[in-house]
Amino acid sequence: MALTTITNKLPGTTVRSGAQHAVRRILGLASKVNPLWAADLGLLAFSTPLRRRKLDGDPLPVKTRIRPTWINGREVTLYQYGKSSRKVLLVHGWEGAACDFGDYFEPLVQAGYEVCAVDLPGHGLSSGSHLNVSEVAKIVQSLEIMHGPYSAIIGHSFGAFSAGHAISQFSELSGMPFVSIGSPNTLQSVLSSFSEVAGLTNLQSNYMICKIEKKFGIKIRDFKQSSFLARHNGPTLVVHDELDKQVPIHEVEEMQREATNVDYLVTAGLGHNRILRDKKTIDSIIAYIDGWRDSREDFEMAFKFGII
Repeated sequence: MALTTITNKLPGTTVRSGAQHAVRRILGLASKVNPLWAADLGLLAFSTPLRRRKLDGDPLPVKTRIRPTWINGREVTLYQYGKSSRKVLLVHGWEGAACDFGDYFEPLVQAGYEVCAVDLPGHGLSSGSHLNVSEVAKIVQSLEIMHGPYSAIIGHSFGAFSAGHAISQFSELSGMPFVSIGSPNTLQSVLSSFSEVAGLTNLQSNYMICKIEKKFGIKIRDFKQSSFLARHNGPTLVVHDELDKQVPIHEVEEMQREATNVDYLVTAGLGHNRILRDKKTIDSIIAYIDGWRDSREDFEMAFKFGII
């Protein structure tokens, strides 16, 4: 599909959290005692959000409905704004929160949608401390069953990767319009980046990979967003900034080689997080999903029987 570029030049910045530096120091000390024990600690850290974002400083519209709910045995916090049969699910990134999508709430409602956002376990106002891609994918599936049907899903970073995994494997999400913002292409690249930040050796990194593959019955090299999107039978838009320092633009170029059934939108100068607050990008994303309004079979059946 065509590659479109939105230009909005702003200086890019990357902030390394103090928690990441602390993890590196701890794992470095543990490695001197027992390298594999340190790798086990690294695997625990890899699945543990090290900081929380809540609503402080990121107020949502005053009429946002906030409620905790249990999904697959885990408590999550749901945020709903507006009232419409056409709902859009927003899935935030690692160490993010539903409020990361705060600039989407009003524009989506003005376009005729109801906003449904979630604080994933271990994030925002939700309880818990550990999380992985498979768990998020099942949460997305359950949200569709419990609160859908959704007109579209918009995900950012880890949330986009996890939602991509969900739409590629669950029949409930068949035909789902999907927008992936700032997503990595491979789980391998995420693990490599973590290992580098944590100061782990190749041996320790490979040990972590083996444990993940055994636990979840997957092959890391095949766990790719491009594969997820290539299998998905619904309209998909990949949005990425050319100056994203957390997920380099070359990962999108890798996606394009496999996911040829996907539309791509590249921005310039917004980085990994500011892209969520850029009005021009938000307008482009809403215009995209609006072009597929009521395209899913679930909506066709609902209209046929007068449910919505």
